[in-house]
Amino acid sequence: MRHPRPAASGACAVRRGLPRAQRSAGPWCGCAVCGEPCGEWGPGPGGARSARAASRRFRWAPKRSRPAPVPSPARPPRRRQRGGSLGMALPRLPAVLASASAGPARMSLFGSTSGFGTGGTSMFGSTTADNHNPMKDIEVTSPPDDSISCLAFSPPTLPGNFLIAGSWANDVRCWEVQDNGQTIPKAQQMHTGPVLDGCWSDDGSKVFTASCDKTAKMWDLNSNQAIQIAQHEAPVKTIHWIKAPNYSCVMTGSWDKTLKFWDTRSPTPMMTLQLPERCYCADVVHPMAAVATAERGLIVYQLENQPSEFRRIESPLKHQHRCVAIFKDKVNKPTGFALGSIEGRVAIHYINPPNPAKDNFTFKCHRSNGTNTSAPQDIYAVNGIAFHPVHGTLATVGSDGRFSFWDKDARTKLKTSEQLDQPISACCFNHNGNIFAYASSYDWSKGHEFYNPQKKNYIFLRNAAEELKPRNKK
Repeated sequence: MRHPRPAASGACAVRRGLPRAQRSAGPWCGCAVCGEPCGEWGPGPGGARSARAASRRFRWAPKRSRPAPVPSPARPPRRRQRGGSLGMALPRLPAVLASASAGPARMSLFGSTSGFGTGGTSMFGSTTADNHNPMKDIEVTSPPDDSISCLAFSPPTLPGNFLIAGSWANDVRCWEVQDNGQTIPKAQQMHTGPVLDGCWSDDGSKVFTASCDKTAKMWDLNSNQAIQIAQHEAPVKTIHWIKAPNYSCVMTGSWDKTLKFWDTRSPTPMMTLQLPERCYCADVVHPMAAVATAERGLIVYQLENQPSEFRRIESPLKHQHRCVAIFKDKVNKPTGFALGSIEGRVAIHYINPPNPAKDNFTFKCHRSNGTNTSAPQDIYAVNGIAFHPVHGTLATVGSDGRFSFWDKDARTKLKTSEQLDQPISACCFNHNGNIFAYASSYDWSKGHEFYNPQKKNYIFLRNAAEELKPRNKK
């Protein structure tokens, strides 16, 4: 059985900022995810692109033929094309959305299941499927120029749907996703290192980003200004907004083995909790947080009154943790989490199950030759897990270039996609579960020899309203 190397969410963080001469010489560098020796070289020319990306403007012109977005009457078309903000202040977004949708009636693709997923729409050019989009899903306009590390949709408090994506090109980008499937680039902000994670505030007015430059930033979408709100001694791997009844803060997890909580108005953390090892992944659903670390560490925190450690759990997986997502019970309270590893396996773990031996389980996924037990299996990392906000079913994406939908209660697979020509590095659902977004980009899981700088990165949007419905119990 061939096991993969620890999959990286992007190119090597150690050598990314070094000059070209130093990148091509010296000993092997560390893994981008864990910092441990991985036996692979650095990213090649990726770092040079980030400097160029920082100096050029966001390109508003779409790369595929589609009707030009109707400009808002409140803003001249010229300024709309060159601007960098979300248009108007967020409280007036309903007017912006109303003006954007003015004109001839359009078929709604995300509001219903009709017409979506049966093939590409004519506004995006050719409907012929190929290896980069075998599921014929809608492509997001102007995707990032380097590996995509995170995706996040706006909260339900914000009218419409807005999508952010962080990448190893050091940027975070924002798009408006319209009901007819069109995506309109709205703005972008830069870090001085790769962006590893991003999230929204509960009111949708701010975006928080974590970076390899050892900082976290707050992007105010009303003013289109980004300010630093957090500092660590090593790259910041995770960032989450916490909205509790008696406090609000930002939680950051870092490779410096700390979990910090920040009041965005203060340069010093409200609280610092020591982790047993480097933070690899985390999730927050108030009043619960789950953090997975190096050496298969797994800690659950309670966030009532003030954050504190609730329980340390022996990992149900035997290999490096890669992603974690909290799920809720029927009364919408967090009750457990799904944990993915680099060994093509996911664990479903309840915090207080009536019967732990029966309720907690693991299942294999993102493997090739699954039915042929005599042949060696190719095993791929699980790069992301996302739970459907309505049905409670889940999606997993992996280095094998496939996404799969699962019903954890029925313990069955609902769907597996065709194979893309690149790994799927991130995924998320929008607030009502109608849209499933997934990113296709190289995750460096096979080392530098499989890196192709000519390969474009993609973000795809898929109607998820029907495919994620739970299977009827017999």
